[in-house]
Amino acid sequence: MKYFKTLFILIPFMISAQVGVNTDSPHPSTVLDIDSNNTINFGGLLIPSILEAQKSLVLTTIESEGTLLFVTYPSGVRCLEIYDGTQNVWQKINCLNLDPVILYSEDFESYVDGTGINSSGGSGDYPSSVSKWILNDVLGSLASSDYVETQSGVLEANDTNGPIQFDTQSIDITGYSNISFSLDISGSGTLEYNPSLHATDDTNMVNDYVNVSYSVDNSPFVTITDFNGNGNVNHTLLPYYVSGGAGSAPYFPNDTVVFTGLSGSSLVIRVQFQNWAGDEFFYIDNIEVLGN
Repeated sequence: MKYFKTLFILIPFMISAQVGVNTDSPHPSTVLDIDSNNTINFGGLLIPSILEAQKSLVLTTIESEGTLLFVTYPSGVRCLEIYDGTQNVWQKINCLNLDPVILYSEDFESYVDGTGINSSGGSGDYPSSVSKWILNDVLGSLASSDYVETQSGVLEANDTNGPIQFDTQSIDITGYSNISFSLDISGSGTLEYNPSLHATDDTNMVNDYVNVSYSVDNSPFVTITDFNGNGNVNHTLLPYYVSGGAGSAPYFPNDTVVFTGLSGSSLVIRVQFQNWAGDEFFYIDNIEVLGN
């Protein structure tokens, strides 16, 4: 008996064709057509799912442009992302809507009355037991009876004689989208503002105002101007009364200032305010930062 051995030589080659899953006739505009509209196999496309820490392990080049991943962040935020080869970054297409997460809150309830600053410096729990905010007497203008201190669960500013800055600590917003913040601001007394004196706002002993601003990733602070029509192009909130004029009785537009749509890695909120008389007060309360 003779045995014959046949040698098959396999030559690699490329087939140019369309691929259809659950269909024998893929659409001519596609290279891959997945049909879930049949009576046997209903379903969708499962994108590779990874953790944020694993994203840096994905080997990418400019040819990787268009690669899709479903990424879960430590915060619980989950995002569909696409690789941008030109910019060499993963871009978020959309993130699942989760209940907003509170990233920062301050209601001033946890401090003893009198926590803040006065002409003698720090008072009450400030600064040794305060880690969530900082106060700065910009021009060192607080006199003997002037103060910015907590009173009955709010931060109260009286007769500051110049600008005071309240800054939150740097707030970590990494991995969150659509960052928003809000804070309650109110005032009382004979608060006033004369637009013609704007050039000397901080020293003219007349103009009272509140400015709310923010800084993302240590960028320059951006002021929210004319909030709800209750300020002007330079200030967030202003008294309605115009000093030296025939305006209405003094009135400050008590408001909840809200700003949305921020993103980045860190956020600082600043409130700058000043008033010039013993019967003039500003109040700040209920600061909150939310992220999705």
